[in-house]
Amino acid sequence: MKNNFVAILDFGSSKVTCMAASRLSDNGEFIIKAVGQANYSGFDDSGFFEPNMLATAIGHAISQVEVKMKCDVKELYIGVPGAFCALTTSEASSTYHSRKKIEQDDIDELVKKADIYKGGDDFVPLTGKPVYFILDGAIKTYNPVGAIANKLTALVSFSFMKRSFRNAIAPILMDKGINKVYYLNACEAQAGYLSNANLRDGYSIIIDIGYITTNVMLCGGKGLLFQKTFALGSGYFASDLSLVIGCDFDFAMSTLDKINLNLEVKAGDAYQIGGRVIDASQANAVVKERIGQIANYIIKSFQMCDKEIPSNTPVIVTGGGLAYLRGGVDCLAQHLGKRVQLHASVNPQTNRNEYTSSYGLIYEAICTNKNKGGFFSFLGKIGKGDK
Repeated sequence: MKNNFVAILDFGSSKVTCMAASRLSDNGEFIIKAVGQANYSGFDDSGFFEPNMLATAIGHAISQVEVKMKCDVKELYIGVPGAFCALTTSEASSTYHSRKKIEQDDIDELVKKADIYKGGDDFVPLTGKPVYFILDGAIKTYNPVGAIANKLTALVSFSFMKRSFRNAIAPILMDKGINKVYYLNACEAQAGYLSNANLRDGYSIIIDIGYITTNVMLCGGKGLLFQKTFALGSGYFASDLSLVIGCDFDFAMSTLDKINLNLEVKAGDAYQIGGRVIDASQANAVVKERIGQIANYIIKSFQMCDKEIPSNTPVIVTGGGLAYLRGGVDCLAQHLGKRVQLHASVNPQTNRNEYTSSYGLIYEAICTNKNKGGFFSFLGKIGKGDK
């Protein structure tokens, strides 16, 4: 990209975020140069809640980055939220006349062979990514280039974007003069980034709990095997508290800063917020009940997954929903009956859980930008905003 940076646009539950970042290394490391944000009303799987305000929010987020970078953003990687994406997998094999050294062209051809989906009237194809490979029907690998084999099999993950999402976003970006637009499955990008950051070569479960939506993902090797989005997040904690203890929403949000679910509260214990005292036992019980419901939705989501998930698969929680609620992740783990870890980064620039989706988009954009001209880059350009 001109000016040696990539720019991404991420649609969260309550904010639109634009980031500009520069590549530090070939393995996807980056440094964030500028951040722009704008509040908005969010979305569900049927569309944006206030579409007439979308252009203002997008424009404001991008303009902040342009001011900080002292140049216009002309090329943009758009994160398509899970609510506007679909995902499926397909397997394909190639058998060779004799044992041969596997090259990148062989992988590209295998991905093309696995691509049996067209998307239909409602969806636009995004990417096709190999999850893992099998050499000679026996040896599993994540990078077969250089290996010698008679037969190569690949499990490939394909992402699709709802046309309605592109139809809502593309005109806004074109009006701003941004003609080079690349749409990425935000869940896929986030899962790839987190799995890479946690040094996972096998399976991993990613749970992103946001303000009004939660994304659950199964990552296997280098690709996404399953994703599901449901409309439930941390914003419901404050709504529940406001109803039960009889307060306004802003006060309920302040209460969440005080709540500690790890405390063994008893009758008479209280939280004091702004001179007001509320029953600690009651407040904790309300939040724990909602976390239990989120856990049940997560379990039901994975019951829809047709992939076998190993029992020792690590569970990584991210998003702003539980990351800053003391005891929230522990409570979720109890309801799930599994050990759960909160994503953490040694890099202070990427140690904010509410932005891991944005970090994933940057990571994917840098990798895509580095490899432009190849088959995977071509797939990522399908459905560009300037078409």
